[in-house]
Amino acid sequence: MENPFGVERPVRPTFLTVLCILTFIGSGWGLLNNLFQLVMFTPERLVTQIQQITSMAGAETQPSWAASIMSSSLEVLQTTIMHGQAIYSLAALCALMSLVGAFMMYKLKKFGFYLYALAQIAALFILPFYSGWNSVVMISMVMSGFFALLFIILYAVNYSKLKY
Repeated sequence: MENPFGVERPVRPTFLTVLCILTFIGSGWGLLNNLFQLVMFTPERLVTQIQQITSMAGAETQPSWAASIMSSSLEVLQTTIMHGQAIYSLAALCALMSLVGAFMMYKLKKFGFYLYALAQIAALFILPFYSGWNSVVMISMVMSGFFALLFIILYAVNYSKLKY
């Protein structure tokens, strides 16, 4: 059937659709998880985790790298106790921005790419801002950064398909 108005709608590439759906799933889960953590945040739960890690750190048979990771984990948990609401709020905001950016790209809007990229990069620096640069934070950044960079590159490949 031919369009009687002569205006053709731009066609969204399948690859862009798949990327957006994966982002809807990942960022949607991140948003729900961070909102849940924000609502259920209690320092007592984290204190229990600190006590468990401290008791594990007391074992003298562990290698030095394991002791370093446990020490870094304690630092991150202590930071989360002090700044948990801010950390979870900012992470939820970044997930929401990512969702909005993906939805805009789904609707073929170029601004969505910039919003998505900004949200992904900002999310990487939330924990280092509060906890500093330790081994657990670095491992987390490398793993999260890999997927953030991968998706930004994959969206950039489709950037020319975005219309307005």
